[in-house]
Amino acid sequence: MAGGRHMVVKVRLAQSEHDELRRRAEMAGVSVQRFLFDAAMAGTAAATAERRRAKADAERARLVLTNIANNVNQLAKWANTNYYLPHTVADVLADIRRATVVVAETTERLGSSFEGRQ
Repeated sequence: MAGGRHMVVKVRLAQSEHDELRRRAEMAGVSVQRFLFDAAMAGTAAATAERRRAKADAERARLVLTNIANNVNQLAKWANTNYYLPHTVADVLADIRRATVVVAETTERLGSSFEGRQ
């Protein structure tokens, strides 16, 4: 956040409440403070955790597709240099097309399920 955050909010909890809050934050993979903030701003911490997981999954998919694109470029360069294209390339490209469609459909589904929820 530009300028940083300077306001402090304190919450008093019983030990059992604090333990439960810490357990839930750990399950979400965030600090207690982040968990409370996300829950307050999004309406539920579960929705925020789901959004965070979806974002991480999308980033991993992007990296995989980037690596695939790099490998296809290397293969194309090799084929252009050697004037030969292995017979398995068609199958590989079909697999890449299917994977890309799945990623695109999943991204669209996730995006529409989070519309209106920030």
